[in-house]
Amino acid sequence: MSDPKTKERVFDYVRIGWGLALTAAGLDLFLIPNKIAAGGISGVATILYHLMDIPVGGSMLIMNIILFTIGFKILGKGFGAKTIVASIGLSVLIDGLTWVLPVKRMTEDLLIASIFGNLMTGMGMAIIFDRNASTGGTDIIARILNRYSAMNIGRALLAIDFTVAAAAGISLNSVDVGMYSLLSVLINCYTIDAFVNVINVSRMVLIISTRTRIIAAAAMDELRRGGTFVPFEGAFTGNRGDMLMMVIRPRQTARLRELVRRIDPRAFVIVSNVNRVAGEGFKSIWDPSGDL
Repeated sequence: MSDPKTKERVFDYVRIGWGLALTAAGLDLFLIPNKIAAGGISGVATILYHLMDIPVGGSMLIMNIILFTIGFKILGKGFGAKTIVASIGLSVLIDGLTWVLPVKRMTEDLLIASIFGNLMTGMGMAIIFDRNASTGGTDIIARILNRYSAMNIGRALLAIDFTVAAAAGISLNSVDVGMYSLLSVLINCYTIDAFVNVINVSRMVLIISTRTRIIAAAAMDELRRGGTFVPFEGAFTGNRGDMLMMVIRPRQTARLRELVRRIDPRAFVIVSNVNRVAGEGFKSIWDPSGDL
């Protein structure tokens, strides 16, 4: 396990497992028992479950096998082991958790079920996507539509999810179910985007001071964070020096601020959020989920 690639691969599957468990729990406790089909293969499986009593996990597995077969023939072998493992794992967990969860339905309120169910599934899917995996399903259809039409993958996915949500209201003969399913699609999309950003956020700090080298030494000693010196020249004063650029964890922001205030109360500090930081002290450069 000394190889960084091997370590990262193991951690990837552990994190994917947590994401799958969270997604399955959200479906089992909130969405499926309330007939809410929040798009995708899980939405189709939810409709089939309430119409024909077919287990959700089992029907998802069958549909994914069919879609993977079609995808391999049309798109080639571009899905990866993680996506195959994740799609199978989610199907197994959805049916398996129904036997061990202490309750079968957390609430009968469709609004609460839509919000909390999609918060849980959105968080889970964000963890899975962050590890450069997916649960297969409709994203394969979206890629096919993207190949043979002008529709991009994002719009294709949204169109498919809205179609599934609308189908839930029609097939289950419930306007409320259809409307809450459509609402769930929007909540799920927003939650996934929001949590992917939260997972990856770091802070970039620019410090302009006459004592940046002292600040850098103190930061390396107290925060275990390095930095980069960037030459600057003040537009108003004409003063020249070295600006210190650092990338830190969000929780270290207050400590760095106090450190700078202690060394140079007149320092000029700029803090901004950044995503996808890879390298020493952050996500491994070997991590395939980084968009670098």
